[in-house]
Amino acid sequence: MFIRSRFSRRAYPNTTPEANEMSATSPRPSPPFTNGGEGEKSVMRTVCGNTTAPDFMATSGRALTRLATVLIIMVAAGLAVSCASQPGTKTSALNRWRAENQNWRGVHLWLDNEKSAQELVKTLPGLAAAGANVVIVEVNYSFEFTGHPEMRNRHFVTRATAHQLAATARQCGIRLIPQFNCLGHQSFGGHIAPLLRQHPDFNETPSQSLTNKDMYCLSWCPRAPGLNDIVFSLIDDMADAFEADAFHVGMDEVYLIGTDECPRCRGANPAELFVAQVNALHDHIVGQRHLAMLMWSDRIIGTKYQGVSRFDTAQNDLSGAIDRIPHDIIQCDWHYEWKRSYPSVPYLTAKGFRVLACGFLPLKAALAFSEDTERRNDSHVLGYIANTWNETSITNSPAWPPIKEILPRWRDGGK
Repeated sequence: MFIRSRFSRRAYPNTTPEANEMSATSPRPSPPFTNGGEGEKSVMRTVCGNTTAPDFMATSGRALTRLATVLIIMVAAGLAVSCASQPGTKTSALNRWRAENQNWRGVHLWLDNEKSAQELVKTLPGLAAAGANVVIVEVNYSFEFTGHPEMRNRHFVTRATAHQLAATARQCGIRLIPQFNCLGHQSFGGHIAPLLRQHPDFNETPSQSLTNKDMYCLSWCPRAPGLNDIVFSLIDDMADAFEADAFHVGMDEVYLIGTDECPRCRGANPAELFVAQVNALHDHIVGQRHLAMLMWSDRIIGTKYQGVSRFDTAQNDLSGAIDRIPHDIIQCDWHYEWKRSYPSVPYLTAKGFRVLACGFLPLKAALAFSEDTERRNDSHVLGYIANTWNETSITNSPAWPPIKEILPRWRDGGK
């Protein structure tokens, strides 16, 4: 039996970047001066070369006035440039993005080394031309962490390139959102992530072998002392470098939780453990950092709506968490199989969540999911995300059929 969380059905004030996402009514900020305006041009012509020195002296009063105007413009321009790295610029960019976009047209990419990151810098204009206005980059431990450098993978994205990506994304009208997998996916493909390598005591199931065919991937223990301090530092490093206004925490495919092997979690309800981890992340990302928070929705919608995997058991059902986590978290609802309808979307929106439909392959299934979601015309649906999972290179992604054929369908007014 669940103990009602203090976050259950809690109403959150409109303090996050996503508070009014659906309305998209934020005004476009006015520039400090009209770039190339005729009045500005005439002033610049007078002072910067089209007036002779004698004429200038003869009309010194007017010239000085014009000079003063130019100096004011130059100071304003200098202030605008100096604010480029200030929080206000991020807010202004988000306001512009909201004013220009009703629907999210997103792409999810793995970004696990510097070469890939540089390729993405060059590819962002192509993705924008293909219709994308959101790019989620799953970086995980492949980042130049400064708070905990021991958590870096061998190959990683540098902080300088993260800033470069953020700047290029803004120029392309793309909202860039970093992702760090939390709780689950702490091992994959025979490799253990740095967190559990450096802190084996954080492992929920330390005896599990990576060769065990009945295990999908390791999880960290949500009750491990000191864990959240490290995780929050990693999130902060990434959010700052990518100049993010939103952050994706993963949380998908968590199958090892509340196991008897963990002395801290033994006997605890797995859904309550999941809730505690989600709420701790929310407190930090939304409550302290004032960023929007995204997560995969498969574990909270349960097998009824997600389908059953070979790793699902009666002991790791987490669907009871859905009413005990903050409903301002954007749910990324992924389905990769063809169905006549996808009832998980209205199930989530009826609970009060905003939802992104996330498809992949085959293309027929992705089109079906997109079309079924569009037909519902639900105001809580934000848009569509094309998950790539390395089925296309970053360079070729703008021409990949699930991106090229589906994202334009979600252009504003296309619903």
